[in-house]
This record gives sequence, C-alpha cells and structure tokens, in this order.
Amino acid sequence: MANSEQHNGDNGATPPPSAASGTAAEAGAAKPAFAGAARRRFATKGAAAVGAILTVKSQPGMACSICHSPSGFASGNLNSRAPEAVVCEGLSPGYWKNHTGSWHSSCAPSMKFQRRFNCSSSSGFYNKSMLTMLSHQDCDQDNVAMHIVAAYQNALKGYTSFLKPDRVQAIWNEYWRTGGSGRGYYTPMAGKKWYGPQIVAYLRGTMD
Repeated sequence: MANSEQHNGDNGATPPPSAASGTAAEAGAAKPAFAGAARRRFATKGAAAVGAILTVKSQPGMACSICHSPSGFASGNLNSRAPEAVVCEGLSPGYWKNHTGSWHSSCAPSMKFQRRFNCSSSSGFYNKSMLTMLSHQDCDQDNVAMHIVAAYQNALKGYTSFLKPDRVQAIWNEYWRTGGSGRGYYTPMAGKKWYGPQIVAYLRGTMD
C-alpha cells in the first residue's frame, strides 16, 4: 500500500478551477450500470498490450474507447500476435459517486484516499474519502484524483481488463512524486510525459 507520507506534491496553493469540471465529469451519473451485452466493447490482446491508432491529441475530456494499456496507447504500435477479447467497459466518476452500493468490497466509499494512493499529510488530498475525491477538489487541479478513483474502481471490478489496480496506483504515484497537482506527470513509455490533462484524457477514454 502507498505510504501516505512518502511524497510531497502539493505546495498548499489553491489552483484555478480546471476546464475539466466536476460537473462535466459527472455527466454519466444518470446512466445505468449496464444496458446489456451491447455495452461491452472489445479489443484484441495485442492492441491492449501495445496500443492502437488513437493518440493523446484527441480532445481532452472526449471518451474515445481507448481500451489499451498506457504504454500501448502512447506507442501507436498495431502489432498483434495473440488476439484475445478483453473487457473495456469502465464507468465514469459520476457513476461511482452516485452508485456507492456498486463499489468493490476492498475499497469502500469511506476509505481514505491515502490508503491506496500516495499523498503527504499536509496536502489537500490527505484524509479525504474516496467518495469525496469523486467531486472536484481545489487541490485536484486537473481532476486527476477524481478520475484515478473511478479508474481504480473500474480496475477492481474487472471493467478494464487491460488496466489493473496496481497500474492505476502507479499512474497516480508517479504523478504525485513528480510534483502532484498542476505540475506532476506520468511516463507511459520512455521519452514521453503525460501531465494532468493528458492523464485525464487517457482515463476518460477508458470509460463510458
């Protein structure tokens, strides 16, 4: 589990509101969990592992059924040697905010954010519940934590078979270690950095 005192990525300043507002992120809240088999989208195992045509230049906030691991999404490599259907049916922050009864038993809505994700005790993330983080917080400039919590639930529930819980944690923990809100980044592959808006664009692309 992440050590809550391990990294310090919050300078205490209140950042300006992000363009990716909590209201926009919650647009899918009214959707049912699943509307049948038509909700399931599939990609090949090779594409899930090494990526496909889509790139981060897609407009931020536009869900685009990425269905690939971060490194694969960044690489654009189309190689596929062992096709195998994988699940890509992630649900939005708004859904998880309004359907607490659907949460995975290992991560309850009341669980503190630092129990799963690195943050310092002096930061605005510390001692906030997972449920609280699904609404926009001033400390979460680009709504990265909001989407990380939703992505973590999706991973725990098996709704994104290409994105496991430990990978979701790794994305946040590197983002935090490299500066956190408004400054940090995640490296999906050598020589490429995703800052807050790019991380959110990727995660939203794995969700309905």
